[in-house]
Amino acid sequence: MSTWQEKAASKRTKLLSSIPAAWILPPPTNQSPRPNDVRGIPKECGILNEKELVITDEDEIEVVLNKVKMGEWSSEEVVTAYCKRAAVAQQLTCCLTEPLFDRAIARAKELDEHLRSTGEVVGPLHGLPISVKEQFDIKGVESTMCFVSRIGFISQESATMVTLLESLGAVIHCKTHVPQTLLCDESVSNVFGRTLNPWNTDLTAGGSSGGEAALLAMKGSPIGVGTDLGGSIRKPSSFCGLYSLRPTSRRLPYHGASNIFLGAEALESVCGPMARSLNSVAKFMSAIVDAKPWELDAKVVERPWAGREDVKEKKCFAVMWNDGLVKCHPPLERGLNEVAAKLREAGHEVVEWTPLDHAGAQEIVSQIFDADGGEDMRQLLGDSGEPILPQIFTSQHPAMSMHQSWQLNKKRDAYRQLFLQTWMSTKARQGGTTGRPVDAIICAMAPHLAAPHLETPRPGGLITYTTVWSLLDLPCYTFPVGVVDPAKDPQPEPGSYKPLSEVDKENWEGYSPELYENAPIVLQLVGPRRFAEDELLGLGRDIEVALGK
Repeated sequence: MSTWQEKAASKRTKLLSSIPAAWILPPPTNQSPRPNDVRGIPKECGILNEKELVITDEDEIEVVLNKVKMGEWSSEEVVTAYCKRAAVAQQLTCCLTEPLFDRAIARAKELDEHLRSTGEVVGPLHGLPISVKEQFDIKGVESTMCFVSRIGFISQESATMVTLLESLGAVIHCKTHVPQTLLCDESVSNVFGRTLNPWNTDLTAGGSSGGEAALLAMKGSPIGVGTDLGGSIRKPSSFCGLYSLRPTSRRLPYHGASNIFLGAEALESVCGPMARSLNSVAKFMSAIVDAKPWELDAKVVERPWAGREDVKEKKCFAVMWNDGLVKCHPPLERGLNEVAAKLREAGHEVVEWTPLDHAGAQEIVSQIFDADGGEDMRQLLGDSGEPILPQIFTSQHPAMSMHQSWQLNKKRDAYRQLFLQTWMSTKARQGGTTGRPVDAIICAMAPHLAAPHLETPRPGGLITYTTVWSLLDLPCYTFPVGVVDPAKDPQPEPGSYKPLSEVDKENWEGYSPELYENAPIVLQLVGPRRFAEDELLGLGRDIEVALGK
């Protein structure tokens, strides 16, 4: 009988063998070591031709879709280009779990034939390659969820999201890496290894959608689908310089996807797009919602895409400079200041948002994660012998009784009510000019940039910048604003800041522009109204305009 190590090694060998020999990079040598920033290697390696580089460098999926529809690019050309770049990305960052290149190219040929014979596209995403997080089952494809116990498990049905995407003409060309158990700020597993950040491979790509983020940062996919429980779309997007959307729960179809905590509803995981532009995020959302996913997934709320992204009026943005627990790294503070200044210059109102007991909110979140005492994790690990990695969040308490979980839900609902009352009270703010409560809240995704690789779980005090909004179940959008600049973001002078706690002290003193070289600066826009993702992306567009993008 094979050991868990042998099973994992065999799976990695199988993955590598699925990459055509012509797409394999030469190994680095002492004379030719790879740089920490590996994003330029696809252009230098010679695996992609000039047209394939042009195709994969296009950040707007609308441009790709139009060129395919008009016949300037074939679906086969587009899909092949992205398969090649995904293969290169895998070799540099360990971002894939299931390369589906042959399957994808075969489907692209079918789509080309359909367009040639009918003159019509299959749907609004005709010929567009899309990557999906490992959780999204695809009929006939192995679904490990990055557990050794699930190696060899073949999905009998596709997740609803996959079925819907393919019905709209999209081509799934790969599945992407997640951490063991999904409960980690770093995408590392015993099955596949550790995902690296393409901007600086000494830094983490985040978790749990870290494979998806690394692939997109390498331009190995034009758009992908991740999932988010406590920040698993937003943090990897932040660390890898991406646009993304964490929708309200039950906004998009999740049925049929594999997951940890399936059946738990005190705090629900959501799925959403990760991309290289705001317009691509909006196109994805409108395509999916216009397809009436509530007719395919019983949990999806029936709410059409209202098309309110382009409302032109003065807005009020509230800036949360920190969470009251841990101060942000200097580059993040600079990003917040620059965005606030540009919004004011554009004629918008900018006020301060005071955080609402983030410590108390995080305690509720931690107890929700601990509610089963780790039983679900133990069942997924099975009898494989696979050990829990040291970076993984694990349960610290025994399982709750039903009555105890009800009391926890009451605390969650009380916190949501407190937020609603606080937000509504901003309508009467002093000096307010819009006659409305604040339209959105701008903040960081974490008090730190993409961090050096983890060897222990991320402290709870460092994750409230995302978990609080998950507890409130509010839509959140991420947008890049720059990268670390040593001239603008020097290491603070000793004693220039008095930390609030030991965690705050370690985070603040741990920053240096050398350690965080080339790390992206990405901020988060939080919508105070559930299911108003179209409005939130409209506010995101206001920010893009103010920044001159």
